[in-house]
Amino acid sequence: MTPVQKDGIPPAPVATETERIDFPLVPGSYWVYEGITQWMPTNSDQVNQTAITWKMEVVDTFERGPLKVGILKGYPADVAWYSEGKERGEHLIIEVSPGKYYLVSDERARLVLQRLTDEADVLVNLLEDVELLLDLPLIPGKVFGSSEQITRLDGGYRWNVETAEQVGLEAAGISSTESHIQYHLTFRTAPDMMSLDFVPGIGITRYQYQHHGAIAETDLKLIEYYPGN
Repeated sequence: MTPVQKDGIPPAPVATETERIDFPLVPGSYWVYEGITQWMPTNSDQVNQTAITWKMEVVDTFERGPLKVGILKGYPADVAWYSEGKERGEHLIIEVSPGKYYLVSDERARLVLQRLTDEADVLVNLLEDVELLLDLPLIPGKVFGSSEQITRLDGGYRWNVETAEQVGLEAAGISSTESHIQYHLTFRTAPDMMSLDFVPGIGITRYQYQHHGAIAETDLKLIEYYPGN
């Protein structure tokens, strides 16, 4: 009797996980913030206050080896020390390894970008510890920043992930019916304090700055988000 030929059982398809983008630095993406900023002009004891709208946008991105670089126009911290007519700053956000983002601004951004585009540069000492902005995933109680400061018992001069909460976001471009996990981070020094709210998949949803001496105070909330192409 001729044995019946059985078709081989095809292997089960391997499920592939879609890459998650926690900080969507995509060309054309932008975030619009609205809030209040206060400042004291030089050689004056008068405190100025104004309502302000500030835009952060990704104008271009590229990769150099394992580095993913976003070139940005504007960042909420531009408003921390405000003056009439101030323009948006030039910034780089560089993902060095998955989830580890560095923020480089203004003149430093121009120097770092020049090095990144020099193919002969092996990029030793490109970034500084103090420029570390995010170290994902975020977990309440996590600390990150300069290796000299992360063991401080007073929690100063480093990023501290304070809380995580489920929130709905009231911003154009984001579904009001969706719930998101929002993390609250703080960075305290002797003269000032900065805090961020961050939602994975969207980005920075709130920025606050307060100087303890000369008046400089800012509170910006996300009012519009566009994810780019």
